[in-house]
Amino acid sequence: MATINSSFYRDANRVPITSAGIVTKKSITFAGATTDAWGNDGGALDGGVLFTVTGLVKVQLLAVCNVDCTGAGSTNEVGITGATAIFMPTTTMTALDAGEIWLNNATPATYFITGEEEAAADNLPIYTLNGTDIIMTTATADTEAGQVDFYCVWTPLSTDGNVEA
Repeated sequence: MATINSSFYRDANRVPITSAGIVTKKSITFAGATTDAWGNDGGALDGGVLFTVTGLVKVQLLAVCNVDCTGAGSTNEVGITGATAIFMPTTTMTALDAGEIWLNNATPATYFITGEEEAAADNLPIYTLNGTDIIMTTATADTEAGQVDFYCVWTPLSTDGNVEA
């Protein structure tokens, strides 16, 4: 029988964290016509933090639309400061309808095959972040309505690794 000499990272309930990772969820309700709300182009949440990252972590990100997004000409993207579209490149928000999944460089759809080669449009890439928060930026025009749940699947690499919504 194999002997494992290293210890497991554990969650708050002392359950070992496996390679599948931990899931942290953030729900966003867009109200872009309201000053400084999510989806308000140029407002306080334009480039707003979806997930606060501490320490070194591996991260995958996807979103599920629950209420159709509206807003003529509205586009959003998800990434980090300096690379604002690495997780979800600029997407026309009116193309995001209830029941659809939003990820990577793919047109929103009800399903995806993930785990393909790195450059595939519907791939779910893994990024390693070191204390760099995940942000959503309203690229053009207000996203006036809609509701989207963002799921961050992450694994700590350093002892202080953490992701919070």
